[in-house]
Amino acid sequence: MKRIHHIIITILLLLGVSSCTHNNGDIGPWFGTWKVAEITINNTPDATYSGNLFWSFQTTVIGMSEINPSLGITVAESWGSWEQQDDILRLNFTHTDDANPEQGSSKYSPRPSSHLPNGISELQIISLSSSAVSLRYTANDGTIYGYCLKKW
Repeated sequence: MKRIHHIIITILLLLGVSSCTHNNGDIGPWFGTWKVAEITINNTPDATYSGNLFWSFQTTVIGMSEINPSLGITVAESWGSWEQQDDILRLNFTHTDDANPEQGSSKYSPRPSSHLPNGISELQIISLSSSAVSLRYTANDGTIYGYCLKKW
């Protein structure tokens, strides 16, 4: 009898955990963690990028994490919101909270290695599948940034 209770509890816990992974519904191929495999600047690979930036999407939240490659741990995180409209991915880094009341705080700004500005950025979706994404962002000064993301 004890064994049956343990099995039932285990099944219920697994169902509960799995139901929370897509909070507020399915967001399609965006859901999950993506490694920024490459960043280009005007079609040339960004020589300063070390391949340690990850973007995570859930519901309307985007998290950007930079990983220390030698330690394998997160060293910095940023939070924003996102939405897709047709072939545009809109990233919004204008949020605040009680501990970070100023817009542009490091918690609510894109990671510097992304080259994205504080505020709202619109990235053109060049291609999107469940395993790879190609994006392009044109800065105000005309610089074109390319992002190749791979599902992690």
